Amino acid sequence: MFLYLTSLIISGAIGGILSLPYGRTTENHRRVFGTFQLLCSFFLRLRYTFRNRHYIDGDRPFIIIANHQSALDVLGMTYCWPKNCVVMLKSSLKFLPGFNLAAYLCNAVFINRFSKEKAHKALDSTLEAITKYQRKVWIYPEGTRNPGNVMLPFKKGAFVLSMEAKVPIVCCIFSSHSFFYDAAERRLNDGECLVEFLPPVDPSKFNDVLELSDHCWKIMMAKFEDLNKELSNKLSHKSN
Repeated sequence: MFLYLTSLIISGAIGGILSLPYGRTTENHRRVFGTFQLLCSFFLRLRYTFRNRHYIDGDRPFIIIANHQSALDVLGMTYCWPKNCVVMLKSSLKFLPGFNLAAYLCNAVFINRFSKEKAHKALDSTLEAITKYQRKVWIYPEGTRNPGNVMLPFKKGAFVLSMEAKVPIVCCIFSSHSFFYDAAERRLNDGECLVEFLPPVDPSKFNDVLELSDHCWKIMMAKFEDLNKELSNKLSHKSN
C-alpha cells in the first residue's frame, strides 16, 4: 500500500504540473488519471470488470454515488470516469501534497464536514456547476472509508443535490476489496473487482431526501452482496 499511496501523491504532482497550462478544467482528469494508472501498472495488477457503463455516457448531468472501501477506490474510479465530472472530497485532502494540486486543477469540490456553513457553501457552488455547466458529480455518500460487509448509512449531500438540481442518481457498486486487500494484515495482492452501474434513479419519484437515500442504500447493498457472492463463487471454481 505504501507504493500505491506514493504513486497517488506523485501522479497528482506530475499530472498537476502537466495540467497547469490548461487551467482549471475537468479535462485535466485524463492527464492525472493516466499518470496514476501508469505508475500503478508497475507493481499492481487489479482487473476491473465494468457492467452497464452506458448509464454514465452522454452529456446530461447526474450524481454518481459509489461505495467507499479504501484508498484503492481511487484507482477503480479512474477507469470509469465520466466526461465533465467532478468529485466531492473531504476538506482534509486539501493538505495532501501533489494530490491537492491535481484536485484543485480538476475542479474537485472540498466539503468541510465540521462546518455546516462551509459545507452548505460547497453544496451551493456544486449545484450551480450542475445547472450552469451540466456537470456530473461523483460522491461517496458513506462519507468515510468502510471495509466492512455492510455499507454505512448515507450522508444527505448527494441526495439534496439530486433533488434540488432535478438530476438523476446513478449508483455505482464495487465488489469487496477484501478479495485482494486487507489493511490489518498489510496484504495487497493482484486480484479482480466487479463494478456495476444501476439504472438512473429519478428523484422526482420520491417524497423527500430520506426516502431517496434509503432507496439507493438498499439497491446498492443488495447489488454489493450479489457481486461479492458471484466473485467468491468464481474464485472457488478456479481453485478447485
